[in-house]
Amino acid sequence: MLESPAPTVSETGSQIPPERQRDGGGPSGPPPDEFAGIPSRASRHPVIAGAAVLLAGYLTFQIRDDVRYALSPGTAIELGDARGLTNAASVPGNRYVRLSGRADRESALILDTQGSWSFTQFFRLLGTEDRVFVKRSADPLPVELAEHDVFTGRLVPFKDLSFQESIRRHFASNVSATHFFVPAALEAVLGQGASVSLTDRAGQKVTLAADDQLTIDTASPGDLRIELPADRWPDLAKAKAAVVDQGGQVVSADTTVLHRQAIVARFPDARREAALAALSDLDRRVLIGPARTTVRVRLQDLRTTPAGLVARPPGAAEVTLPREQIVAVRSVAAVRIPEGAWLLLEGDQPRDHVRSVVMAVFLVAFALVNLFALRPRARR
Repeated sequence: MLESPAPTVSETGSQIPPERQRDGGGPSGPPPDEFAGIPSRASRHPVIAGAAVLLAGYLTFQIRDDVRYALSPGTAIELGDARGLTNAASVPGNRYVRLSGRADRESALILDTQGSWSFTQFFRLLGTEDRVFVKRSADPLPVELAEHDVFTGRLVPFKDLSFQESIRRHFASNVSATHFFVPAALEAVLGQGASVSLTDRAGQKVTLAADDQLTIDTASPGDLRIELPADRWPDLAKAKAAVVDQGGQVVSADTTVLHRQAIVARFPDARREAALAALSDLDRRVLIGPARTTVRVRLQDLRTTPAGLVARPPGAAEVTLPREQIVAVRSVAAVRIPEGAWLLLEGDQPRDHVRSVVMAVFLVAFALVNLFALRPRARR
């Protein structure tokens, strides 16, 4: 009688559930998952993910203007004369533009970056009522840029600059500009009020207060100022004698702070050219020029008469300035940057800000990843 072989049992035991072993059936499916009821945790804490989204959004908002400028056309918009930029609504802000204007280099600033030898000019354009400023390309300037007052670059509102407050304070406290006025225009506004509005010879509109100081230069026809070196003519009387010897009539004489004998004299028309030539031959340091008288007076101490202007300088008697002898009227005023001013960043082109676009794309992707992390996972 043959014996049937004993059943083989693996070391790990039978894989058939006990109830199926009793019923004699085989396996019908995988065993139930013991961890199916446990919810999945988020990949990061919701607070951290939310903060990351907010930070990415804030940084993207901060560079939005650079992104828009980088995506704008690279061809400069022709604006022409900067004096025509009076309507703020028509000015293409944050665009690549080209404009022209006369630079006010008298009140210009030289900006430098600490730790480098890069220097930049910062000045206003005359005739724009202090509403258009230019930040030039760093020195050395190319010859084609230095020879012409034509500027190409990015035009931005002054109020959007990070350093606008410090620049405004510096200009108002330390920067002044000289304004030259037409004498007839000054006479036309005298007596119209405590403050008057006047346009200078450069086309700049200036408001003068009652206590603002004006400097008025007058010159009498035929009067000449002759300056002789004091080391050769140490005595003022000898200097006057040298002029009289040439037929001159001395009007006034004094010694300047530069130790020169200044003689104001008149010469007969027939003797004038020969006398001046003879005085020039006395010493190569002799200076001859028109004789001017300078009067400094406040606006409120100035009035007009049929003969000209009457000025009452501080601590002095009234003096009449004949209209035909007035050669210059000027004032010095602080430069104040008004609201609505514009700044042209010369040489700043849209392609220089491509990195801002790349950064914005990265920040948006970073924000989306964190937003996805905030979404709860589905349970299995």
